[in-house]
Amino acid sequence: MQQHTTEQMRNVVLLSHSGAGKTSLSEAMLYSSGAITRLGKVDQGNTTSDYDPDEVKRNISIYLSLVPCEWQGLKVNLFDTPGYADFVGEVMAAVRVADGAVIVVCAASGVEVGTELVWDYAEERKIPRLIFVNKIGRENADFFKALAELQANFGKRCLPVSLPIGAQQNFTGVVDLVTMKAYSQNQEGEIPDSLRSQAEEFREKLVEAVAETDDNLIAKYLEGE
Repeated sequence: MQQHTTEQMRNVVLLSHSGAGKTSLSEAMLYSSGAITRLGKVDQGNTTSDYDPDEVKRNISIYLSLVPCEWQGLKVNLFDTPGYADFVGEVMAAVRVADGAVIVVCAASGVEVGTELVWDYAEERKIPRLIFVNKIGRENADFFKALAELQANFGKRCLPVSLPIGAQQNFTGVVDLVTMKAYSQNQEGEIPDSLRSQAEEFREKLVEAVAETDDNLIAKYLEGE
């Protein structure tokens, strides 16, 4: 791994209710960035961040883990944290040094008690956060129900930057609302006709929300630019 200046480093903490999939997400991020060449599985006890014998035995995170990777010229220090409230000290240690947080939510379970707690931890530290809706391919998964719960609990500005193509066993990819392209099996394509109007609607909401953060942007938005 090459040397990086402090300006090229980001500390990102993964937070969630227990079982939402933080460790699997961190493993996927390491794999996608090229930091590892084999994608480990929690139930097989071979993930990078859950290395302690007790974690391997129980298939849960008990300790805070630091797993670095490189992405687009930056060094990203990922902090994989436990989801169980018993280990909140490990969570708070990571939140204190984080530049930002990824809050992981299970698409089948939606907002849970632990989700609200970790949101409050991030809010107290005033760190920016994004929400990753995980396990969309799982039975009973419902992205839009989870989104509605997120907005009800944390505000209408919880807006998607991508939409799933299909759900549960029919989940095949995502629509990027920034590029307005569809991605399935690592292939870029056009948005399915069945999702086009919905994607345009959510993109408009996203653009409006971004514009509201800056007076110059809102002026351009109102002028139709």
